[in-house]
Amino acid sequence: MKRKNLLLTLAAVATVVLMALLMAGCGETSEEPEPTTEAAQETHVVSGLVEDVSEGNLSIYTEAAEDLTFNIENAAIESEDGINKGDTASVEYEGEIANGDTSGCTVVKVTDVAGAETTIEGKVESIGSDNTVTISSNGKKYTFSVADAEKGSFKTGETVKIKYAGVINNDDTSHAYVRSMEVAEKTEPTETTANAVSLKAVNETVWASADVNVRAEASTSSDKVGTVKKGQKMTRTGVLSNGWSRVTYKDKDRFIASSYLTTKDPAKKETKATETKTQATETKATETKTETQTQTQTQTQTQTDPTETQTDPTESQTDPTETQTDPTETQTDPTDEPTEEVTEETEPPTVTARGVVTEVGANSLTLDDGKTYNLKGAEVEGITAEDAVGQEVVVEYYEESLDAVHVYPVDGAKSLDSDSSGTGGATKIAIILALIAIAIAVIVVLMRNRRKPEAR
Repeated sequence: MKRKNLLLTLAAVATVVLMALLMAGCGETSEEPEPTTEAAQETHVVSGLVEDVSEGNLSIYTEAAEDLTFNIENAAIESEDGINKGDTASVEYEGEIANGDTSGCTVVKVTDVAGAETTIEGKVESIGSDNTVTISSNGKKYTFSVADAEKGSFKTGETVKIKYAGVINNDDTSHAYVRSMEVAEKTEPTETTANAVSLKAVNETVWASADVNVRAEASTSSDKVGTVKKGQKMTRTGVLSNGWSRVTYKDKDRFIASSYLTTKDPAKKETKATETKTQATETKATETKTETQTQTQTQTQTQTDPTETQTDPTESQTDPTETQTDPTETQTDPTDEPTEEVTEETEPPTVTARGVVTEVGANSLTLDDGKTYNLKGAEVEGITAEDAVGQEVVVEYYEESLDAVHVYPVDGAKSLDSDSSGTGGATKIAIILALIAIAIAVIVVLMRNRRKPEAR
């Protein structure tokens, strides 16, 4: 009985142990970790202008005008020259950004692109003690931080060129990062550049239409390097838009006002004119000779006829008067012809002004007509700078340039109203003819008195 009870007890214990083992096995199976089946977290990308890189952190300024700072210690970095201020960086991250807070984000990757550089030029207005410089450009003022920039020495008032990466919003330069700054090269503007003068290249022969100055540059204020005479031949290599021509003078490029140059050879024109005038003069001379012979015959007949009648001398006295009138006309015609020829051949290239001197400069003179004449290279006689003011003078000058050629006082000088065409010679001839007429009249009277006793 005891043995049977012991067996039953052992069986019960075995049953309990087996059940415990079975239950333990079921518990372990239910508590085994299930395989990870969660999907990878979603990644996001944000780009912006690099503002700072330090201590494992990257700060960027986004297009949405947000300032964001990420921890990039465990992120993959793609950059050719390292991340610098002013570069553009793309940040790939997991997690969410809440109101500018990036603490819940894990940066996976940063891609850096070097920032494009822009140059601005302006005048230095001030230099700050905090490594800032303020410049003025196009009517605005900009203040840049130049602490990290490559720069040389510069000072207030100088014009500088600033290269920066980033952006300028109106006059806000807080997101413009200066790479370098240097003083701009100084250039002196020339007359050609300031006046936007264009040059048309040519290669042609020209002649001076009058005596004219040759200048070092295309301006009346330029130095005079010589003078060419009327009719002088030269080569023109360029025509400027400001009314000047570039010519070859003594194997150098020089300049002459275009209005004093012509492409027509004046020698041919003068030769043709001379031939025409010579023919006209010969014709006039022939006509004059014929008229003179006729008048001589008339005078001879007049002196012979009085012996035949008393009345004839009166007519004879009248005839000589008519005879004397014709020579005057004969003398006048040839005089007019040479006058025209001289005027055409020697037409002066200058004009004349007369007035009272109001001001005298180093190389200039101003008259009461308000015009100022350039005296450089001019012939000045009879006046000095000390006593010139108040004097009445005559100025011969080139009308286009106001460059004086000859200056002299009015007193004792040639009259502005004088006529150099030869009328003085005509006056002398008229006087001589008058004297001849008087002599003939006296002869006639004497002959009449001699015949009166014979009549008795």
